[in-house]
Amino acid sequence: MPLCAGISIALFGIVGGWFIGNRFPAARWLRSGYFLMGAGGALFAVWAVTRVLAFGVAAALIVAAGAAVGAIGALRKELRGTL
Repeated sequence: MPLCAGISIALFGIVGGWFIGNRFPAARWLRSGYFLMGAGGALFAVWAVTRVLAFGVAAALIVAAGAAVGAIGALRKELRGTL
């Protein structure tokens, strides 16, 4: 189950970052946040296979950093004016 969760988070981050990058090229913070979450999800999948604690801790920190960077982008209102 953790492997599926890691793969899902990684795919969500990669597809979300790609979508934001194509539709809203000026949204650098949001795009970076999605890609960070994708990298964290991939690392989470690696942790699910290896069960090395350092990978799990690093994955959690990277996903949290991606969420924080994405929140900064949302607070900067990078998607305003697109409606």
